[in-house]
Amino acid sequence: MVGTLHGGSPMSSTESFSYRSPISKLLRFFRRSRDQWKAKCKTAKQENKSLKTRLAKMKESRDRWKAEARCLRNNLPTEAVPAEEETKSRVPRPSRRRGRRT
Repeated sequence: MVGTLHGGSPMSSTESFSYRSPISKLLRFFRRSRDQWKAKCKTAKQENKSLKTRLAKMKESRDRWKAEARCLRNNLPTEAVPAEEETKSRVPRPSRRRGRRT
């Protein structure tokens, strides 16, 4: 039985390898290892794709809500004071912490 190594040079089945285990066991191990790696990669790709889709939908929803909020804000009467300005104009009250004296 003659095959090729990664370097492209032919190898024969009589050549000795640095492995002490039988080739059939090594083949099973390497195939299983490869299959597990592929499955892991496939799962990661699916998760990445679903996260990208979820992010895109969340951005669309956020933009839709922002547009609705802006529209509602523009439709408010001009006499109404925005909540931010109202809280800024209030005088802050001293805190009532008990047990601490300086």
